[in-house]
Amino acid sequence: MNKILLLLLFIFPAVCVAQENEPFTIQNAYLKEILNSYEEKSFMAFDMDDADWRKSTVDKITSVSNIQEASFLKTAMILHMLKYKLGDAVFYKGVENFKNYVVAENIHVTILNFQDYLENESGVELTYFFNDWFKSKGHPSYEVSWFQKENSDEISFSVRQKQSDDSVSFFELPVPIQLIGSKGESQLVRLELSEDRQTFNGNIPFKVLRIEVDPYTQLISKDNTSKIGFDQEVLNKEISLYPNPVADYMRIQNSSDAVVEKVSVYNMLGKLVLQETTPISSIDLKQLSLGMHMVKIETSQGTLHKTILKK
Repeated sequence: MNKILLLLLFIFPAVCVAQENEPFTIQNAYLKEILNSYEEKSFMAFDMDDADWRKSTVDKITSVSNIQEASFLKTAMILHMLKYKLGDAVFYKGVENFKNYVVAENIHVTILNFQDYLENESGVELTYFFNDWFKSKGHPSYEVSWFQKENSDEISFSVRQKQSDDSVSFFELPVPIQLIGSKGESQLVRLELSEDRQTFNGNIPFKVLRIEVDPYTQLISKDNTSKIGFDQEVLNKEISLYPNPVADYMRIQNSSDAVVEKVSVYNMLGKLVLQETTPISSIDLKQLSLGMHMVKIETSQGTLHKTILKK
C-alpha cells in the first residue's frame, strides 16, 4: 500500500511537468495504461520490488507502439530507478521525511521540490536524472564488453550506451551486471556509469563464462547485449600518441584491430579544449596552451586515457 500511495503522490506533478514540455494531452496516455492494467487485473496491485512486474512494465514502456511520454507505469519505474540509484534506506527515509515536510509546511507537491528535498537528504545531485526521466523521452540500450585474463581474477568492462530518442544525450545511471561462472558461480556488480564507453576494472574470484546486463530489470532499458571484449592493457600498448612532447601535430599510432572513433583533449582543469571525430591522420594542436593535457581516445573496443605535453 505504501508503494501505491507514494506513486499516487507524484501522478499530478508528473502530469504538470509533461504538459509544460509537450504539446499533447498526457491524460490519454495515462488512461490507456490504466485500462490495460485493469484488464490484466494488476492495476492498484503492482509491486515495484517484484522483478517480474518490473520486466513486464519496462516491456510496455519500451514497446514499439508506446511513444514513451510520461505515463502512470513509467512514473512507477522512474521512482524505482531513483530508489536503486540512492539505495533503499536513503530513498524511503527521504520520501517519508518529504511527505512530513509537505504536511508541516502546507506546500504543494512538485517534481522540483521533491528533487530538491531528496538532494538535500542524500547529498546526491539529481538534476540530470530528473531532466532525463521526467521531462525527456526515450530509454538507453547497453552494450557491455568484458575481458578476463587467463588464469587471473582480473576482469575489465567497457560499457557503450545508445539512446532511443535525441532528447537525451546520455543517461547517467548505475548499471547492474550479473557475472556467471563456469562452475555455476554468480556475482552481481554495479557499474557507476557517468560517460559513454566508460571502462571499469576489478577482480572476480572465479572464471567468468558469461554476463547478463540488468538481469532483474532495475532500469528502463531495452535490447541490452554483452560480448567478450579485448584486453585493455594490450590495447593501451597498441595505441599510442606521438610525438610526445608535441609542438604542432599529434599523430595516432594504432597497431590493433580497434577503430579510433573519437579523440578528446582536456586541459588539466578538466575542460574540453579540442575534439576530433574519426581522426584519420594528424591532429592539429597549435591552438592548445603549453603544458600537460589529458587525451581520451574512444575506440570500437573501449576507451583509453593518455597524457601529452604541449611544448
